[in-house]
Amino acid sequence: MYEKMREAKIKITEVAMVGAISACAQLRDIRISNTLTDHLEEGCCDRTQIVSTALIHMHSKCGNIDLALREFSTMRYRDVYTYSAMIAAFAEHGKSQNAIDLFLNMQEEGLKPNQVTFIGVLNACGSSGHIEEGCRLFRIMTGVFGIEPLPDHYICIVDLLGKAGQLERAYDLIKQNATSSIATTWGSLLAACRLYGNVELGEIAAKHLFEIDPEDSGNYVLLANTYASNDKWERAQEVKKVISEKRIKKPSGYSSIQ
Repeated sequence: MYEKMREAKIKITEVAMVGAISACAQLRDIRISNTLTDHLEEGCCDRTQIVSTALIHMHSKCGNIDLALREFSTMRYRDVYTYSAMIAAFAEHGKSQNAIDLFLNMQEEGLKPNQVTFIGVLNACGSSGHIEEGCRLFRIMTGVFGIEPLPDHYICIVDLLGKAGQLERAYDLIKQNATSSIATTWGSLLAACRLYGNVELGEIAAKHLFEIDPEDSGNYVLLANTYASNDKWERAQEVKKVISEKRIKKPSGYSSIQ
């Protein structure tokens, strides 16, 4: 649609512009990103709040946090979606404190965070090691703002706790919430168990993963590596044998025991 409108030399609609920007964000193509930005500078489309929010997301995905911030800073009006996009951009680029500060600023502006906002700020806490702050934000998300946690929220918290070595807390969180009992959270816990040498909890996580997706060889490899990291070579070989017997194809880039 976007290209056809360009060829016809007619003003690009908001829908077409946002569609092109979103496609570019998925491709993470910096060349297309620059082209679309140039077209906007030429006035091909009205720079609405929705378009600017999409631009923030695109610039972030294409690796240019400075352009994302410039777009955010020059906007006259910002809503929760705009703030959420910028918070996610900061988190993605390792600027965790900026993300947390912006989260606080939006509330000072009278804006109520939504589910997407919390995913961004929880990711920021996870990448910066702000464990207790992340857990506190998770609690106020449900207790103060009345937001029902999505699987993505649980993934953030389990990953945060796992990286910090608080494996039992991560395990308890998964056990207590049916919504969080998904492959991604168990996989995150298993990876943390390998990192911190917790074989017993790693076996529990692996058991759940095998029940959820018995054909995912990455889970078997991760369990084998957990054993190997703790010098439990016989168990590691047993898992390797299971992979062979079930003819589970190993993902490229993995070795059976790393």
